[in-house]
Amino acid sequence: MNKIINVKPKEYLEQGIRYCGGYTMKAILSAYNLDDNMHPKDYIPLLGKIIGTFPRMIQQTLKEYGLNCSIKTAASLSDIKKLEAIKNELNKNRPVILFIGNGYTKRGKYYWLGQKLISHWISVWGYNDDKKVFYLYDSYYSKKDKLPIGNVKRTYSQVLRDWRGTFYTKSYLYISLDKK
Repeated sequence: MNKIINVKPKEYLEQGIRYCGGYTMKAILSAYNLDDNMHPKDYIPLLGKIIGTFPRMIQQTLKEYGLNCSIKTAASLSDIKKLEAIKNELNKNRPVILFIGNGYTKRGKYYWLGQKLISHWISVWGYNDDKKVFYLYDSYYSKKDKLPIGNVKRTYSQVLRDWRGTFYTKSYLYISLDKK
């Protein structure tokens, strides 16, 4: 099965070294025509700008714009069930926000140490079971690939590896939209 949700961000902005949570929220809001054209960092509360964007901050900000969402974990699930959790949300025609460990350089090379040290927010917008890939918006990258949605594709195994998070974050955390 393949699924591309029927809404998408108006643009795929590239961040600097910070504010991935704001870029992720801006993408979600723009897909639902709720973006008020602020800079992505302005969607992050002051505390989040200082110490990082926590799941409840994203949940509260999206709620302020009319999007209810739930913070969930797939940590107790098998790998197959973890992938199904993402796909089930996409099959409801809603993007999914993942909290990952980012082991990728700007050039796309993977380093395991980065994955253990650098927390990062991304969003998932579709999948292709034949190719075993997810289509993601990762604000760390500019749009490079010609994809049906998102700006990067990652294999199911890459997403599972990255989704484990860092050594100091909760593994397999995600935010799902409850309605839209």
